[in-house]
Amino acid sequence: MKSLTEQIRSELTAQILSGVYVPGDRLPTERDYAARTGVSRVTVRRVYEQLEAAGIIVRQRPIGTRVSDTFRAHRGPLERIGLITTLPHAFSGRFVEAVSRRCDELDALLVLGIPEPDTGERQLEIALRMASRGVRDLIVWGADRGFDFSVFERLRILGVNLVFYDQVVPGPFADYVGLDNAGAMNLLLERALKKGARNFIFVTYSDLDVDTNAERRAAFETFRDPAVRHREVRTIRRDAPRTEYSRLGEELIRYAENNAHTAIVAVNAPVLLGLFHAPVPGAGLYCVDSPPELSAIGGTGCRQPIAEMADAAVEALLNQRRKGGAWKASIRRFPGKLVEP
Repeated sequence: MKSLTEQIRSELTAQILSGVYVPGDRLPTERDYAARTGVSRVTVRRVYEQLEAAGIIVRQRPIGTRVSDTFRAHRGPLERIGLITTLPHAFSGRFVEAVSRRCDELDALLVLGIPEPDTGERQLEIALRMASRGVRDLIVWGADRGFDFSVFERLRILGVNLVFYDQVVPGPFADYVGLDNAGAMNLLLERALKKGARNFIFVTYSDLDVDTNAERRAAFETFRDPAVRHREVRTIRRDAPRTEYSRLGEELIRYAENNAHTAIVAVNAPVLLGLFHAPVPGAGLYCVDSPPELSAIGGTGCRQPIAEMADAAVEALLNQRRKGGAWKASIRRFPGKLVEP
């Protein structure tokens, strides 16, 4: 059973997390908070002292007590890592396996959170639940930009170490590890040019707001070479029925039949494999990532170094713990590698 001090501390921490008190806000005086909660002033003083020692609040005279607005990292040994990710395909499965192996090497416990449905809002709920139960190191494979990023900022201020992986670039409250998306797209486009492509069609999702897809599309749209005659972007919903994927695939096949030297470049492997089930005569097929199924359609992929990126995500957590209050957010991107059929 929690002591009265622990209960009041948990209550106040929950209020900070939920935004009742946001970073920089003044908290009630010890006397006022004691009157509000019906506990002794000694208990409130003890709670404030513990939160101050943890860096969650700042006490200054004559300003008073306020919620910290300084990002910092939780120090000490790394014992548990919370990994929040979906598991719908082999790519995420390989990442989970790689993080798990690294945890074994560090003798750390891996706590897995799988959101259903896979949305930023649901991922945030899992992050809050993990943090409230003492998990101080989180790797988040962002589902989309539907997060309330201010809550993650408050988690950081409360001493939760954060690393975002792959789809969402978070900002100054977390480290980021992911693929060099512009570089990967340029590798694919340059290879298509060398193989004689002059007409380029890029296919991406219309309903998925993530930074990786935006970066890949931007790289496609800004790629310049005098040999390029035609450039076009096509979109499809992520949850579109199979018939819609087939319809778009047939349109692209007809385009390739009527326009020699065509390259069809997909934002990722699931999109390309959803469109085509066999090689397309007269067209080159390209995408980011390279599952084994890609060879069946003669596709060229850009493989992501999953193990290296998983190691980097865990190392970022260790680095945050080493640096503590001196930590500053960093972005680390990894080059991809072409894999041809």
